[in-house]
Amino acid sequence: MAIVSDRAAAIARAIGIVMPWASRGICYYHLQGNIVKDFHAKEIMYMVKGAAYAHTVPEYDRYMDLIRAANPALATYLETSDPKLWSRVHFEGDRYNIKTSNIAESINSAVKKAKGLPIPRLLEFIREKLGRWFSKRREDALSLTTRHSRGVEYILAIRSYYAGSMIVDRIDAWRFHVKGGRRDCNVDLENRTCSCGVYNVEKIPCSHVIAAAAEANVDMSYYVCATHSTPSLFSTYAHPIYPKEGTDSHVKPVRCLPPGESVPSGRPKKSRWQTWLEMSRKKNTKPRKTHKKYSCSKCKEPGHTRPNCVAED
Repeated sequence: MAIVSDRAAAIARAIGIVMPWASRGICYYHLQGNIVKDFHAKEIMYMVKGAAYAHTVPEYDRYMDLIRAANPALATYLETSDPKLWSRVHFEGDRYNIKTSNIAESINSAVKKAKGLPIPRLLEFIREKLGRWFSKRREDALSLTTRHSRGVEYILAIRSYYAGSMIVDRIDAWRFHVKGGRRDCNVDLENRTCSCGVYNVEKIPCSHVIAAAAEANVDMSYYVCATHSTPSLFSTYAHPIYPKEGTDSHVKPVRCLPPGESVPSGRPKKSRWQTWLEMSRKKNTKPRKTHKKYSCSKCKEPGHTRPNCVAED
């Protein structure tokens, strides 16, 4: 099991107590927000994303060298933040292609309108919501006629298209050298590895593995992790969520007083402040500042100002 969250210390302590066997990772989106806010490094965020999404250690080291040359303080921050938490190539466990905590954020958005209700009604609202979701996804999983989920089947179709143009050289019975794509790679079908690192992390055959499997006359579905299979998808939502039976007559009528905390003035805030990137995406604009267009006050032409004007008086 892998849990992806922000860097809150309380979450790390809770995981260590409740689920000590689970692996914990940091959400890249939250990491990006901290870097933009503390280091003002929007122009090199593509380097940080490359290091976080890297599939191999040499690729990760290459991006870290670029970050260290551009911003040494940021490189030190990333190294002290424990790469095992935010870099998926160093992650201890199977993180697959999950890089953010969008699933949890979606649930927060779905129950936002019920956060002001009493706790029993809030729990019942969450139960009803999850019950509808589980029922819908359970029926959807039963209707699948493929071996894997729709998302995995789509990925395999795209990668199979690119695998058709690759050249495969057999090394021995289970090992192949595949030429094509971004780089030439060595594929070991017996140990289920590829030197590109994509298959090792995502557990979904990359184009090199698909090409090698076709050369070995082996079905590529054999190399897809069982987690991505249709039975696994159905078993995720197989257990129904039952409503509470009976009434609350057994609950003692004890007067419950509010906690002794100072309440700030104004309306209670239900949602957090949105970052610059979220606001730009909501407005469907590019997340960057637009520069003012200047024009000459003398000749009225754009592109220059009066001191640089070459027009004759």
